[in-house]
Amino acid sequence: MARQHSPLVSVDPTSGCRILPPVSLGAGTHSDGYDEAWLQDLIFKHPTAMPIDELDPSYGPLIPICKELYTKAGYIDALFMNPLGMPTLVECKLWRSPEARREVVGQILDYARTLKKWTFSDLQREAARARREQSFDLAAHVSNHSAGFNFDKAMFADNVARNLQKGRLLLLVVGDGIREGVEAIAEYLQAATSLQFTFGLVEAQAFELAPKSWIVQSRVLARTLIINRTIVDVAAAGLIVSEDAPQTEDHGQLDERQKWMLEFWTDLTNSLKLDDKEQRSAKPLAGSNIYYPLPTQGSLWITCYFNSGKSEAGVFLGYDKTSQSAVEVIKRIEAEREAINSEFEESGLRLSWDHRPDGKLEVRTSTRFPSIRDDQYRQKELRWFSVAINAFVNVFRPRVAAAWGELTVG
Repeated sequence: MARQHSPLVSVDPTSGCRILPPVSLGAGTHSDGYDEAWLQDLIFKHPTAMPIDELDPSYGPLIPICKELYTKAGYIDALFMNPLGMPTLVECKLWRSPEARREVVGQILDYARTLKKWTFSDLQREAARARREQSFDLAAHVSNHSAGFNFDKAMFADNVARNLQKGRLLLLVVGDGIREGVEAIAEYLQAATSLQFTFGLVEAQAFELAPKSWIVQSRVLARTLIINRTIVDVAAAGLIVSEDAPQTEDHGQLDERQKWMLEFWTDLTNSLKLDDKEQRSAKPLAGSNIYYPLPTQGSLWITCYFNSGKSEAGVFLGYDKTSQSAVEVIKRIEAEREAINSEFEESGLRLSWDHRPDGKLEVRTSTRFPSIRDDQYRQKELRWFSVAINAFVNVFRPRVAAAWGELTVG
């Protein structure tokens, strides 16, 4: 059964009640001017109509960059940026069938994959072409709309390039008249495992207040987050840390090391019994790491890793340092350091608290084995990870969830 928006009622002490019927988006000559292009233009001119804080506040505020941005995958309806260099892609579509929904999701994912290959210069060039402004300066444009921010053009350009490379984007699909069952649209996203994106599905309903004047009511119908992960790759003797974490379903061509890792992580996740039954499981991977998501819109997580070069196994609290909310959560966590250490020691493990040269805090527990991939130590490794992960979830998950809720709700 289709959901219906009830008309809004305008109440004025002088003129009384007036019903504002919802605007129905159409196509072509039957739209009376209310079509996808109209919705696209409305959102571009008034981005505050989008519930960005409900989707992922780290992408706000939305600064309009251009419409009809050309890519090899097609034209993006609208591109927005925030002062931190985090891009938002918006597609405006009418919802008429499940096939149309799958098509638009596939389309916006194609856009994201294409942008992943772009540099800052590519984005600058195509934005200028879309705006038809030969002298358009993307950084200057964002700076002019960033009152209250300590804006640095060079840092902004670096952040944009990094976010494009990682596929760290907000993908926003906006439509009206969305039918029941469309929340399952998240299932279409499972193939996009090399991107670190937030996906939002928004129903936007407009009510005509007066000629050329509308009330826009938006609501989030679906929100799916691909967690920003940190890889600890230990193929070499040293510890190599990368914030890019492509995750693949293809386990067809694996070397012996990858096969061992995949089998070990599978055994661990299948056998692990956590005290906190609401904690989502990690996904077994063929690399040196797996990740337990925390309830923070993909901004914080628990990383489990092997460092073969040091014969080390460990668990640490990971977070996206570009997320202001995540950084604030970590500050609150560090303020409880003494209490956390005391609770954690009840599990028989110790935590280390180290600030990296880039300022990022690492809260970690680790141990060493004579040899990582020696089967005689496999059961000991499984038991150690079981204790360590359970301790991390018990100690950090409630604190992180409470702090995140205080920072992002209300």
